[in-house]
Amino acid sequence: MLVENRRLKWLLVVALSALTGFLLGNLSPFSVRRFSPFEPSAVGSVEQVSFADVAQRVNASVVSVVSTKIVDLNQVHEDMEFWYPLRPEDESGKRKSLGFGSGFILEGRGLVVTNQHVIDDSRHIIVRLSDGSEYPAELIGADTETDLALMKIRPKRRLEAARLGNSDLLRVGDWVMAVGNPYNYEHSVTVGVVSAKDRKIDENPFERYIQTDAAINFGNSGGPLFNARGEVVAITTAISTKGRNIGFAIPMNFAKEIVGQLAGQGRVVRGFLGLTPEEITDNHARVLQLDSTRGVLVAEVSSRSAAEQAGIQRYDVITEIAGLPVVDRDDFRRKIAQATPGNEVVLKGIRNGKPVEFNAEIRERPSPGLANLRPAPEEPRRGFPQMGRAGISVQELTDQHRRTYRVDGSGVVIVEVDPISPAADAGLSVGDVILEINRHPVGSLLAYQKLITGFKANDALMLLVGSSRSRTRIVTLKLEARPQ
Repeated sequence: MLVENRRLKWLLVVALSALTGFLLGNLSPFSVRRFSPFEPSAVGSVEQVSFADVAQRVNASVVSVVSTKIVDLNQVHEDMEFWYPLRPEDESGKRKSLGFGSGFILEGRGLVVTNQHVIDDSRHIIVRLSDGSEYPAELIGADTETDLALMKIRPKRRLEAARLGNSDLLRVGDWVMAVGNPYNYEHSVTVGVVSAKDRKIDENPFERYIQTDAAINFGNSGGPLFNARGEVVAITTAISTKGRNIGFAIPMNFAKEIVGQLAGQGRVVRGFLGLTPEEITDNHARVLQLDSTRGVLVAEVSSRSAAEQAGIQRYDVITEIAGLPVVDRDDFRRKIAQATPGNEVVLKGIRNGKPVEFNAEIRERPSPGLANLRPAPEEPRRGFPQMGRAGISVQELTDQHRRTYRVDGSGVVIVEVDPISPAADAGLSVGDVILEINRHPVGSLLAYQKLITGFKANDALMLLVGSSRSRTRIVTLKLEARPQ
């Protein structure tokens, strides 16, 4: 009897253990059954991202832009000929070509936004809608400095305008979608993320591009870059030729200001002071005894300009405009450009280590002129002075130098630059004229030699330089620790 009771107890224990194991195995998320390769796993699953609904919703607001131009193929690189579907040559040797770009509908009655370079020098512009209908476009205005253009078409019905988003809210890593006309493949959709913000690809102070890895190709220019909500947050404009899937787009918040002026007056009006700002480097701060590199250094003041009338002088440091701090040279140029001509602004800064304030009346900026071509430098001649710690050789500035390099004033002309030297790193080149050293005039070769011998290794030099390439600029460098 006792043995039977023990057997019964053991059977009950085994049965309860088996039942408990079965229940725990089915209730636990770590069940072996849930890891079966033949069944889909619900643990850690993520819903697949799709832009299909967004693409379908915004497609009608995207357009293709076809521009007719007259092209001299002798001036077109052979690798680019595929981009121009060509018509037969005429007697002048020129050909009619078609350029393709993209755009989007800004307003339902027919306002269309694109890039300026898409329609530049066009004889005829056609806008093609998503339903295939085509309309001739009238150019309302274009701005070369921001590469934006506004056109007008006269559709038979009210069009679906794109919704504009807030580009300031974009974060690096956010999903974006480009829709456009790459290589004339209309309404192509590519998806990527925001790779970076506030990118520059040139010296243009208005460049603050959004970088994306969404594929952008020839023909996407002027098209919209949408966020995940289907709002236009940027305008696709440029691609990097050095890598793949590196594209750049104009932020929509900035584009609104430009397009608004084009719609209102057909052009962009920018403020103008008439001075040349330079970045403040550590060497500038060292020579001028500044506490920081914030602001800009005035390198030149134009005669009879608003800056001159306000009392601004060369070597002044501008740190504030209308109560807002000046971060750098591009920030200075943007702030002045955004100021309304005719209004007075207060500028604060530093002169000779002391605070200074200016009241300047903003004028309208003149249209950018054609850049002067720099003449070929003179042939090297023997007998140059030995290169010093700066890495340059100079000569007395003669009338021949003034004619050749189109410079004025007194100074010494650079006739040779060591390619591995502080001078080369600072951007000095043959033909540059040194007018001042650390604010001391250089009136002759003798004056230059007296000034330069007063400095020792690792001293910072601040040079006032004139050249035919640009207006007067301020260059800084540190002398090398090697004998002259």
